[in-house]
Amino acid sequence: MSIGKIGQIVLLSCVFLSSCTIKQYQPAWQELEQTATGQGAKESFDEVLKNLEKTAEPEDIKTAISALQRVVAAAPGHRTALAYLGNLHILLGTAYTSDSKEKAAHFRLAMRYCEMAMYVNDQFRAAVIAGEKPWEAARTLQAEDALAMLFWVTALQYEFKEVMTLAEKIVNVGWLRHTITFLDRITETAPDFGGGAVEFAYAISYSALPYALGGDSQVGLAYLEKSLAKGQGYLLPTWGRGKYFHQVTGDFRAARQDLRWVSEQHFEDYKDFYPWRIHFITDAALQLKSL
Repeated sequence: MSIGKIGQIVLLSCVFLSSCTIKQYQPAWQELEQTATGQGAKESFDEVLKNLEKTAEPEDIKTAISALQRVVAAAPGHRTALAYLGNLHILLGTAYTSDSKEKAAHFRLAMRYCEMAMYVNDQFRAAVIAGEKPWEAARTLQAEDALAMLFWVTALQYEFKEVMTLAEKIVNVGWLRHTITFLDRITETAPDFGGGAVEFAYAISYSALPYALGGDSQVGLAYLEKSLAKGQGYLLPTWGRGKYFHQVTGDFRAARQDLRWVSEQHFEDYKDFYPWRIHFITDAALQLKSL
């Protein structure tokens, strides 16, 4: 290869990479301190969740977010409320937002809420204050931190899928290794947690990561099967297989079969968090129209 050709490749690579946003970690434990005071909330966490078992409208989800923020202002150590703030921002980002910048804001805020939930764990918080990244301090997390870990992973995966350009995925793909670190810790501390969601997240990450960084499509498929087996009574595994895996492999007949099945289910028969149940059924119907 001539020097001129090499120069062109280097120049094109520089232009390609310079247009990318390299994902940076920003610690959020200072934010937890800043939100440690606030007015007492009228709505309890249980009341917020009860209300969310009746509706999945975006305005009601935003209302729930505001209510959870008041819960956290009154009880900043409420790790579950913090984790659910992350969960609801993920849902808003993927189901009710079309602008990529707004999606990114929702997914990144979700990750920060999840990190704030993890910081309620004193050992984790001490490790991060000492300079460790959240995934480096994951060894300190326990079963009660599983929700925050899972939603952190989910938010990052959605950011990769729905926000990043191809170039950004290439330069940031190493972040997906952090998802496996958190998923491993969930498996160690809460092996029965998630109703197949943990295994589904493993399937996404192992399938998306390049082999050189620990990815393995066969391992991903094995985790997908585990997700389907463990996720009896949940819509997520079948919806995800139809929306992502079958379409990536080009098996559109199987994708239509999965999505048609999900679209025909009665929401009251399943155990996924209600707003997500409604999203899976609605999105499956929309996907069918485009296949």
